[in-house]
Amino acid sequence: MLKGLEGITTHESSCWLPIFDNTQDIPALQKQVVEYLKEHPDEKCWGYLIRRHGLYTWGKDLAEATRHIEVIEFLLECLGRTIHR
Repeated sequence: MLKGLEGITTHESSCWLPIFDNTQDIPALQKQVVEYLKEHPDEKCWGYLIRRHGLYTWGKDLAEATRHIEVIEFLLECLGRTIHR
């Protein structure tokens, strides 16, 4: 499933999904996301989680963004199932 993320070409890849705390202060959240992306320029990022809120992804078009959602949700479900055994 990792190869469903743009730029991933092997199943031996790994990816990091940043998690940000939920806040009603959207400008502050935007600043956190922008700072994270600037501080990690060599790490590919397809989306992020907002704690107790949800998943945000993007892509070059709607189809790619949707694919990223599906891939990340599947991988998170797999992770959750291994943790809660």
